[in-house]
Amino acid sequence: MSGNNSQLTIENLIEVINGLNNPTLNKQYEAKLNLISNQYGFGVALAKLVSDKNFDPIHRQFSAILLKNYIHKHWENVDGEDVYDVGVDQNASASINQETRLASTEEKSQIKTLLSPLLSDPSSKIRTGIGMCIAKIGAFEWPHDWPGLVDDLVICLNPNNPDLFDGAIRCLEILSDPEFLSEEQSESLMDMVFPIYTDLLTKDIGAMEQIRIINVFRNTVTHVTFIKSISKVLSNKLTKFLPTWIPIFINHLSRVLDINSPKINHHFTIMTGIIEIFALLVQDFPKKMKPHIQQIVSPIWTLFNSCYPIFEKVEINPVHGIVSNFVEDGVTKIDRLVSSIFDFLLQIFTRKTNEMFTPFLKQIYITSLHYMQMSYDLIDLWENDPNLYLENEDENTYSPRVVASTLIQEVCESYKEDGVSALFEAISECFIEANNNKEKSQSWWKIREAALYALSNSSEVLIKKKLFNSSQFLQTNLTQDFVDVPNTPDVGLHILRSRSLICASKFTKDVDSSVTVQFFKQAIHLLNSDESVSPLQLKLSAIIAIGGFGPKIDRDIICPYIPDTIHILTGLIGQLSSDSLSLLLECILLLIKIDKDITGQMEPLLTQHLSQAWVNYANDPLINDVLKDIFRTICACPKSYPGILQRMVPTLNIILSAYNKPIYLAVADSAVDITGVIMARIEQSIDQYLLDQLFAPLLNILMAGSIETERGIIKAALFSVLPFVYKTPAELMVQWTFTPQNSNQPVTGLHAVLLACKRILMESDPFVIVDVPQIINAILVHHSDAIKNQLSSLFELTLQAFYNSKLPTQKQGFSSIFARLIIQHKNLLIDYLAGIPGPNNEGTALEFVLNEWQKHHFDLTNKLDNNVSIVAMCTLFSLNDKRLESIMVDGKLNLPPGSARSRKTGATWTKEPLFVKIVQNLWEVIYMEQQEKNNTNNNTLEETDDEDEEDDEDEEPTEEDIKNYYGDIKVENGFANAEDFADMFSDDGDNYSLSGDEFSENIIDILTKSDPIYNLDLKQYLENFFDNISKTSPQSIYEQIAPTLNQLKINMYKF
Repeated sequence: MSGNNSQLTIENLIEVINGLNNPTLNKQYEAKLNLISNQYGFGVALAKLVSDKNFDPIHRQFSAILLKNYIHKHWENVDGEDVYDVGVDQNASASINQETRLASTEEKSQIKTLLSPLLSDPSSKIRTGIGMCIAKIGAFEWPHDWPGLVDDLVICLNPNNPDLFDGAIRCLEILSDPEFLSEEQSESLMDMVFPIYTDLLTKDIGAMEQIRIINVFRNTVTHVTFIKSISKVLSNKLTKFLPTWIPIFINHLSRVLDINSPKINHHFTIMTGIIEIFALLVQDFPKKMKPHIQQIVSPIWTLFNSCYPIFEKVEINPVHGIVSNFVEDGVTKIDRLVSSIFDFLLQIFTRKTNEMFTPFLKQIYITSLHYMQMSYDLIDLWENDPNLYLENEDENTYSPRVVASTLIQEVCESYKEDGVSALFEAISECFIEANNNKEKSQSWWKIREAALYALSNSSEVLIKKKLFNSSQFLQTNLTQDFVDVPNTPDVGLHILRSRSLICASKFTKDVDSSVTVQFFKQAIHLLNSDESVSPLQLKLSAIIAIGGFGPKIDRDIICPYIPDTIHILTGLIGQLSSDSLSLLLECILLLIKIDKDITGQMEPLLTQHLSQAWVNYANDPLINDVLKDIFRTICACPKSYPGILQRMVPTLNIILSAYNKPIYLAVADSAVDITGVIMARIEQSIDQYLLDQLFAPLLNILMAGSIETERGIIKAALFSVLPFVYKTPAELMVQWTFTPQNSNQPVTGLHAVLLACKRILMESDPFVIVDVPQIINAILVHHSDAIKNQLSSLFELTLQAFYNSKLPTQKQGFSSIFARLIIQHKNLLIDYLAGIPGPNNEGTALEFVLNEWQKHHFDLTNKLDNNVSIVAMCTLFSLNDKRLESIMVDGKLNLPPGSARSRKTGATWTKEPLFVKIVQNLWEVIYMEQQEKNNTNNNTLEETDDEDEEDDEDEEPTEEDIKNYYGDIKVENGFANAEDFADMFSDDGDNYSLSGDEFSENIIDILTKSDPIYNLDLKQYLENFFDNISKTSPQSIYEQIAPTLNQLKINMYKF
């Protein structure tokens, strides 16, 4: 079918359409479709097929869909694709198939001519398809290239020609899609269409046409509210329609709903659209809507109260056949109407001006709770599809149950004590109603469950308000759901127990653990019970509850339950998927953090089941993240080794060695991550077996992987090789060899790491380069002797990468390398840098490195990097190198008046002598320590009188004040000895100590603790530094830093 236009016939298109609809030929004909879609005349042929009533309606409809897609891709280049325009050259496309050929002007004209008459086609599906095509063209061409489009459509808005009328309305509805609507198009729709549509809503037209008119209004309002901050003109134009719209809309909302009407769902849809318009307007134009609020609220309030009997018969306790469950495209049911009512009321009830609702709060709650009862469909999901059930219960779901729950939470928060008191009264009445109906209705439990659901979701508000006795409620109310429960498969009772457990878990932080433990034991009991007593869905609720109870219960109470609970949970892994599995894994994660010894003993069971889940759910990022946290926690337990190595290494080796094979693509990234996690915690030295099995494939990824297409796995590998650099004995690292996949020459492990670093640093991807400095630093610490002969090349490589750095994080990383090099190779490094020109031959490399390092010191976030930087700064003072004394570095950033810090255009840096800048940086560390100490002390000290405090702030300290504060200070050449300032140092340890959860430490946190500088007592170190600087530093340095140091003393005194 390739070639010129003469070969492209309607019969060809029908063949393709038939092939696309054949599951066995689908792929083959997709390729053919891609081939012929670039041919001249393809779009015209589709338009001819859809316009010819002699062809089968299915072929015509499918052709309309293909034409819409063709228009999207070939009309204009809006997606940034490679395109070409060959005009009317019919043969050009035969040789150019990889690019998109734009439709020629002639083709576009023919297509529009063929489509326009089809809006009156007898088939509604064809009219919809044609409407989509015309609207898609209109999005590109109207109003500039097709100015008469909307005028022509407006002419067609004649109810006396039903098919044409319907086609035009469909087209305008699609044209108003807010995703593609421009500001100019919105304004034109308001001017040309809104007046006619407003008038039509007052006439006797079909319900479907009313729905489409309302949709155009809603689409335009959505678009205007989205861009209201940009276009005030459009906002003002829209709000001018309010006085005309509101009476018409209220008339539609005041319609008496007849449940027996065949058009009942259409009426639901019309009301829904109107209420959603009002909700948008109230939310985004509250001032303009304020005069109309009471007028609007009245019919919606009536609907809020009157819809429930219908909703109850349709959704909660459905009466078969009372309302059709099958609706045509564009029609919604009563659940969407109820959701829109709650969404509107949410906008109204939470505004400060609505105290008028305070007397009705209890009734609002009670009505809302009735709407929140579980529907028939939701109960079916609870029984048969736990994942979809959890999705429907998600707080972002747009359903009556979820939106009503949100309304209750917001009302409770907004109306404070009144809101909380009314909620308790409403919940109590619902509990009474449930008890009274136990013998009368099988659905008695639903209102109790709804009340507990609302209570659970409002728990944070209730706990914060301190008006609710959580312990009493749990003991006197929730325990009822676990007493004398018959051993029968009663779904309602199972759901009620499920909800009670979850509700109890929400209040754990507000009750004594002696109360919590009762419900915790119930949850454990349900996990251990057989399917008849506790079906899978109830076990899931027990899992959710355990996740809430766990952090509150004493370790000694919960520990005996951990082994059996983990056995049960791991056994359930294969029965769950997606959302429900995530909940189970979160519960496992909580339990294994409680006791390291128990977790280490459970490692064989955990690794077996979790590694299988990891392979099965490799494409699920949420599950992958939890699994990595679990493995990280298991690895933090000493008793997990060496077992976890024996069980995981063979699997990891297989995946890493063939990471780019299709079968392993999904798990490769996480395999690299897990390798790093496991190896970071290994206590013994790494041996040749681990180098062969894990280190070698990681090096291959770094040396042969595509940085352009495999950035993620390469970044992960840069972290995962770190444990091997840190923990492999230096002798083994230079003796062990392997042959990279992209080379026939064997290399040592250390040489391979350096080659990988060099390869990545020579690339241009800053987001990969940023992870290299940590490896170079590790080599400098643990393999310094082995690289002595390669220092010059290491200097050169690192310096060039530093020159090319664009990201601040890159500059921080390379600053940390040079700080480390100053400590280990100070004179050699400085001599090297002093002899190398700086970037663009400006200054020297020494000036560049020192300047960037000092500028980015306080951007360093890693404790080790901070400590290394501080030690390196202090080291420079002892070198007695005149070259350093003459170097000027950036001091402070001066911003132009009125400019923001984030926009540095026109900003300049002051210049400071290097040693002045270093003193400022070191003193800043002291200041931070003192600030931390003061913040701690302020929590216990009494506040001083505000007036006295203000007076003190304005007083400049005198020399006598300073002498009294610091004692007898000996000043030499304007410089005071540091030992005189020893009392300014915090006694609480250095400012960079880490205080995170030991289980959540990343690879760098774990590994860097072995570096001696990491564990440096920074306070003591700086005390000694300032104590000895006057004795060890040249006099010329004193003269440079004396004025700065004295000013810093004054500032510290004021602080």
